[in-house]
Amino acid sequence: MRNFNNYHKFNPNQKISFDGQGIFERGLEGFQGEEVFVDGNSAKCLIQSKSNDGLFRHILAKPDEITLGSVVEWDVGKWLIVTQPYDNKIYKKAEMRLCNNSIKLSSGDKQVETGKVNEITGKPIKKLVPGEIIEVPCIFERTTSVNGSDQPINLPDGQAHITIPYSANPQLKIGLKTQFYSEEFIVHDIDYSKVIDGVGTIKLIAKKKVSDNK
Repeated sequence: MRNFNNYHKFNPNQKISFDGQGIFERGLEGFQGEEVFVDGNSAKCLIQSKSNDGLFRHILAKPDEITLGSVVEWDVGKWLIVTQPYDNKIYKKAEMRLCNNSIKLSSGDKQVETGKVNEITGKPIKKLVPGEIIEVPCIFERTTSVNGSDQPINLPDGQAHITIPYSANPQLKIGLKTQFYSEEFIVHDIDYSKVIDGVGTIKLIAKKKVSDNK
């Protein structure tokens, strides 16, 4: 004999989740929905204002579509997700910042033999052949905030912070030379505190190169 004891059992949490998901889906398909690319993949999301200067936005997307460090192509340019997305089971919400520059790296560098031999060691002399040049969107800034405050303060003279998506590119190391606004900077430290299981953002702490000509 079949048991009908649970036939009329009502689960309010499941209904709330189902209704909430339906509302969110209708929002994505409505006039507020935005077509974007997240890490190169097409997606629909909601974009909300966060600051008057237009450099910060909140993004709401399906749970599997955004992570800390994702690059979002939308509107005027590329945006970097800089906070760990909050997941309420229906959608994820995170803060993103407009990237104001990019850092050039090469991918697939190779050491090839030149056909010459080192006269001292007798070992073949090799040269570095750069691979494909890639431009990584970044946030270049000469100010920072303290204790979560939105009030910016200037970094020490000549110092800059460069925030980029996490990458295992071997070029990302202390001593890396890069250029911004016609000025050369050298990376002196790298902050990996926002990287979890190979996902997130890293901050390059760089100093402006001092000219040899005084």
